[in-house]
Amino acid sequence: MVDVGGHRIHVLAEGDAGSGPTVVWMPGGHAGGYAMHRLHALARERTRSVLVDRPGSGWSDPGPFPRTTAAEAVELLTALERAGEKGPFVLVGHSFGGLLMANAARRRPDLVAGLVLLDPTPPDVVAFGPSLAALRHAGRDQALRALRLLFGIHPLLPGSEAHPPDDPAQVLATVESRTKASCAAASILRELSPAGITRNGWQTVVHDGELGSLPLLLVAPRDLTGGGKVFDTVDDPEENARVRHFFLTVRDRFLRASSVARRIYTPEGTGHDFPDRVPEFVVEVVSSLLTDTESGASNSS
Repeated sequence: MVDVGGHRIHVLAEGDAGSGPTVVWMPGGHAGGYAMHRLHALARERTRSVLVDRPGSGWSDPGPFPRTTAAEAVELLTALERAGEKGPFVLVGHSFGGLLMANAARRRPDLVAGLVLLDPTPPDVVAFGPSLAALRHAGRDQALRALRLLFGIHPLLPGSEAHPPDDPAQVLATVESRTKASCAAASILRELSPAGITRNGWQTVVHDGELGSLPLLLVAPRDLTGGGKVFDTVDDPEENARVRHFFLTVRDRFLRASSVARRIYTPEGTGHDFPDRVPEFVVEVVSSLLTDTESGASNSS
């Protein structure tokens, strides 16, 4: 637990980086670092691997409100420094966590050796895409959840008796069922709305060329596997085709943030949740970037 200015952030670091970069993982949504523990457990065998709980999630304190991606990028970098972790870092983020990691890299490129974005959240989806209930109601749903938790009227966690108490999924569900987690998520998810992007977009969006020549890997599915319900809400065939094309290509905007960026497709049949489904593949991709950065450092010396 490290103090980042009046509130504490939980950091878990294991493994030996040797002469190479340290890997820092950030899950999607506003989940705590434990959501990526399977990836962390694989990576720590090869290098130093770090999980960080965003404020309010996991074991971290909630921190000041409102929560913003810009503020959490600074808090992340401060937490790593005060935990004694030394750069350079390879920052790896999934979905909303990918947007956070891109923001952290933009603020301190001197600390970052590479960036791996796992199907990151593109702000253009919020600003220019069709209205999606999953995004539109995300903040509201978390606020209602917080009220239920606060007053003790929430139901028991579904399926809790079906998992052993040390099962990672059950541990995560239990930790993230605290009121503070829902309050923090309700606050920051307001960014994922047209009003939120209008208000904070200038601090949140990573624009073309802002990452210079930082090595960047964009890892995402080649199709829209798993998203059928979202795209089928548009009935007109021509408009439906446009929506599908938009969602399939909009994430590629991240490739223009760096002059050294590359697109990697996930295994066939995987969708947005591929880090949970194929963790070995994700760790292999991250390991390939570690190898490239280590080779580059050796050649320059």
